[in-house]
Amino acid sequence: MPNPNPALLPCPALFDVTTVAQAAVEGTIERVPLADLELAENPRKQLSADSINSLAGLLMRTGQLIPCIGVRPNAADQRVVLYDGQRRLLAAQASHELAGSDGYEALNPVQNLIVLLLDHEPSPDEVRRIQAQANQREDLSLADQQDQFRDCWHARAGLREDDRIAAVCADLGISARKAHNLRRQLTLPEQIRERVAERPAGGQLSVTMANRLADMHTVAPELTAAVAQRITSTDLHDSALRDLGAFVHRTVVEDEHAYAIRIDDGALLDGPEQIEHARTHLTAAGQRQAANVLACKLEKLDSELDTLTARAKTTALKVRVSGDMRERARTGGYAFVHERGQDFAAGIWVVDPVFMLELIHEQLKDSDATIAREEPYFAGARLDDDELREAAQEDQQRRQAARARHADATRSNLGLGHDIRAGLMDPTDAQRQALKAIVCHLFAAHYREVIAYGAGWTDQERQQPVGDTGRHEPRQIDAILDAELQRALDDPDPLRGIAQLTARFAAAFVLHPDGVTRTKALGSERMARKLRDALPGGGNPLRGAVWEFLRPMLSPNLVALNRDAFVLDDEHETTVELQAHRSESDLADLDLGDDALNPAA
Repeated sequence: MPNPNPALLPCPALFDVTTVAQAAVEGTIERVPLADLELAENPRKQLSADSINSLAGLLMRTGQLIPCIGVRPNAADQRVVLYDGQRRLLAAQASHELAGSDGYEALNPVQNLIVLLLDHEPSPDEVRRIQAQANQREDLSLADQQDQFRDCWHARAGLREDDRIAAVCADLGISARKAHNLRRQLTLPEQIRERVAERPAGGQLSVTMANRLADMHTVAPELTAAVAQRITSTDLHDSALRDLGAFVHRTVVEDEHAYAIRIDDGALLDGPEQIEHARTHLTAAGQRQAANVLACKLEKLDSELDTLTARAKTTALKVRVSGDMRERARTGGYAFVHERGQDFAAGIWVVDPVFMLELIHEQLKDSDATIAREEPYFAGARLDDDELREAAQEDQQRRQAARARHADATRSNLGLGHDIRAGLMDPTDAQRQALKAIVCHLFAAHYREVIAYGAGWTDQERQQPVGDTGRHEPRQIDAILDAELQRALDDPDPLRGIAQLTARFAAAFVLHPDGVTRTKALGSERMARKLRDALPGGGNPLRGAVWEFLRPMLSPNLVALNRDAFVLDDEHETTVELQAHRSESDLADLDLGDDALNPAA
């Protein structure tokens, strides 16, 4: 570079390491008692008490590995000023309170620090360079922290769980919470673990999300992979954190390769459908387990499953979810459980297809395939013939069909609720446009005159000339409404399109009366009642919302003119002159009517 930046040229180094090693280093190393150490001014002002305590533990256990840097201003004085070693000195001082306490048993406090003493008092520029290099430290990435924790965790094998955690925390200088988080992250697959970040962005995962996925991975590895794969943006990540149950439900709906059957208490599951669904998700290990459940050889598993499906279809098997079934799936580790708080039942998804096959197999084995028969209506008269028996059987079948339809409809309605909640997490652009059309059409249908009134008197494009008078008046109501509705629907931004129509509606309530005719179709007298019906007075929340929406668009003059019509003051006015009635008075000031009683006076 022909013209280098002078500020970037090398400065005289305190300890030059760019040349061949010299006979001696510029300075001496001494052990200095803590009482003789004091800190120079340092740009680091905010220090974590936890990090100081952790460093104090490391100093007491493993000693000081890196010397501090300081100077003795006066050779006759033992006082040493530290320019590098702020955290080490604070940790050494804190060790006197921590030694012997919980977590620091059998440790001795730090008595002195190793200091590299400079042979001269550094200049302000040299001090800045010393402290800048000392503070220029880069923490390990989260992936490196995981690997470091794994190595240390394996090295401490053989200890009890609590002692092992405490030993690893002491070795690495981390908190117990950090250690538990790293341990849970190590249970995740590599492709998920490498996405974890302390400050996630884009498709990365936060530590909280990683902990939840780690809990899910212990019982549902395939479902965990599907959920993690679907988190591709910050919005989806936040949605999963807000309601993991709804996010899992949406994932199962969208990903056909993920096996997870939601079992809500009282729901009915179709037996043949569940058999086929579980059958397609059986792994090699699952096939061996299913063969043991059905008490058949592995090579005959397909034929046994065919038989099981045929029996379920013949009996029209419906599996009703009970509390015992949910508890069995939860405690046996066959399902992923999403706790929704003490006021709501937990969301449970069965993730083991063998569990569903065993459940259906048990119900078919214990069920009675014969159809229950009712007593005929005329049983007391001992009437029993073929027609009555057929009628009773038909009535029973009709009631069973009605119950089945009701159960299916109930399950469908509840499923619709889950679908809606999951679908609203990430609405598509087409859904937003459809929402705009719904709101605008409903708005226009219910308040057609009000919208036309607000638009007709505020927009010249919605007006027409009145003969040769030079005045203008609003066009026909339908023409104005169609034009305003079309303008709102044509806006590419759904929210702005809704705001377009809402602004014309709100404008109707702040029109200046002198600029509006009185007797026309959109005159002030004919619209007064419609305006009152559309926006009643008093403390109406809708009235307050209209004012909050419209007020930023109004000029100060219009705000002052219309504020009293929308904002109610809590202070009530009175016509009584309270100060006059409460002021001091004298008897001489009272009119007792003496003149009328004594005319001679």
